[in-house]
Amino acid sequence: MAPYDIFGLCVFAGAYLMNENLIAYFLFIQCKFVFIHPLFMRFSPFRSCKLVLFIFLTFFVSCFSYGQNRELEKLKLELSMSKDSLAAMRLMNKIGFLVHMKSADSCFYYGIKANRIAERFGDTRGKADALTNIAIGLSLKGLYSQSLGYYSKAYQAYAQLPDTGEMAQMLMNSSISYSFTRDSGRTKEFARRALFMARRLKTDSILSMLYANFAELGGINDDSSAIYLDKAEKIAKKIGDDRILLFIMQERAQSLLDRKDYTAAKGLIVRSLSLARKHHWDYHELEGLNLYGSYYLAVNQPDSALRCFQQIYRVARANDYLFWKIEVLKSILQVYQSKHDLIKQAETNKLLVEALDKQNDSNNSFLGDYIKYNEDESKLAVLNQLNVSNNKKQSWFIAASILGIITTLIIVWVYTRSRKQKKELHVLYEKISSQNRILLRDDEFKGRLLSMLAHDFRSPLGQTLAMISLLRYEELDRETRLRSFDSIENDIQNILVMFDNILQWVKKQLKGYEFISEELNLFELVAVSADMFKQAVDAKKLTFNNLLDPEQTIKGDREIIQFINRNLIHNAIKYSPVNGVIAAALEMDDKEVVISVRNEGKGMTQKQIHDLFSFKRKDSSDMGAGMALTLCKEFIILQKGRIWVESKPGKGATFYYSLPL
Repeated sequence: MAPYDIFGLCVFAGAYLMNENLIAYFLFIQCKFVFIHPLFMRFSPFRSCKLVLFIFLTFFVSCFSYGQNRELEKLKLELSMSKDSLAAMRLMNKIGFLVHMKSADSCFYYGIKANRIAERFGDTRGKADALTNIAIGLSLKGLYSQSLGYYSKAYQAYAQLPDTGEMAQMLMNSSISYSFTRDSGRTKEFARRALFMARRLKTDSILSMLYANFAELGGINDDSSAIYLDKAEKIAKKIGDDRILLFIMQERAQSLLDRKDYTAAKGLIVRSLSLARKHHWDYHELEGLNLYGSYYLAVNQPDSALRCFQQIYRVARANDYLFWKIEVLKSILQVYQSKHDLIKQAETNKLLVEALDKQNDSNNSFLGDYIKYNEDESKLAVLNQLNVSNNKKQSWFIAASILGIITTLIIVWVYTRSRKQKKELHVLYEKISSQNRILLRDDEFKGRLLSMLAHDFRSPLGQTLAMISLLRYEELDRETRLRSFDSIENDIQNILVMFDNILQWVKKQLKGYEFISEELNLFELVAVSADMFKQAVDAKKLTFNNLLDPEQTIKGDREIIQFINRNLIHNAIKYSPVNGVIAAALEMDDKEVVISVRNEGKGMTQKQIHDLFSFKRKDSSDMGAGMALTLCKEFIILQKGRIWVESKPGKGATFYYSLPL
């Protein structure tokens, strides 16, 4: 026997000696309630919601159609004041049905209590209704095999009355449960038995709902589904049953969406929403909004779909519909993924993780022990009755002892559980914080990539535009113009090649920096970078000396190194005097390779050098260079290298960067 079996037996033995209500109280504490079983997650959101809707609609006529919230409060008040066990049992059955859309566990709980009283007094009707509540609760949890057993027991109880309408509904409910176990043979068998039995019914509302359920389950074929849905609608219109009409309307809307008849589907969806809101049927309104969101996604209107899903989430959160919260958060996350909104994705992911954690906590309860407790209850009642008659004083003593033990165990369990939850919340917080840091870092890196693209192409394109403007206004001979056009064409081709290379590299880095190592010839890299600025070198009559060893190679990220080379050469050209000399050289030791670019410009002060790589310059003419050098520093750090400058006023400047061997 499992520990929880022993625990349950102790609860019953002590609580029964005290009074009937204590049994339910301790049982309620022992068995934590859950809202939706994990088996539900194997189905699409629409189909899972349909399960809730089907069971609700197929069962609603066996109780009374009340305004749920007001009627529920009234029934609970009557139950608290009732001193008649049979009257209390009937109230429990009504309450159990009314709360099943809110909490499957409460429906199950009231069914267990009502069934116990019905068995004690031999009330067949009360027992049948209680067994139906238990079956509905198990179905809503996704425990379809267990629910089938209780539907069978309820069917047998209704057969004793006899009540043909309720018997037909139990068959249809069994068919629905079999459909979720993917037993298509039994699904059709029970649905047909339900319809065959329903032919003798005189209650139009029950017959209408059975027809609608049979159509939704697929009928005999697609044509028969449409026929039975038409029959259900005809009866519902005749008796003016808006709830059945709403169900039929939404079923047809889903069928139209499946057939991609979006215009017709939208009309039905709008009408169903209007009807649900008119009667304040919140759960059916959620179903309609879900259909509306599916419609907007199908017609490629993600923003409108998002508004529908967000409205579902607000209602689900306010009413604590955990299943809806999880499913609609998945839909919202899908929309944000299609919109590439990383921030909203992160926020939605956080809400989804919280909802899933809540669901997982609920799913860890031992519902199996709860069911076993109910099955063994009659045997335990007889045993306890004998114990009470034999030694009442001893029983009181045992009950008091058990009560103390249970209280201690509950305190220990609550304390242990709270500590575990605290640890889980801490782990979740750390996980989310880590994800936020990664997102922030990747976002900053993407900004740097854009800055790199903008800076690298501004200068060469500007020079090319300047030459084109010069050709437009200068009177040059044809041969000179042709040479100039050839030079411009060559420059633009070089820019396009460089652009393609950098763009491919940037695409690979969009999810965060990834080191792309390859064997590089430093002499060739410097030569290619210098060739980008040939027009500027010729314009100032500069001499560029590439003094690097043509055989020297190193492993590194080509685009980062070329970005640094281009910026250092560009700055050297910019600050060199006319007829000046620019020299690129290389030094190497056991640990690193150092590349330098020297110019004969006016040089810099120590303060200028200090602010050079931190983008703190206030001179607007140097803003571009300052930003580029700041990016150079950040990129060279990614290569595990370093960058610096040596300069004195009037003595030119030499920029260095190193790469590890």
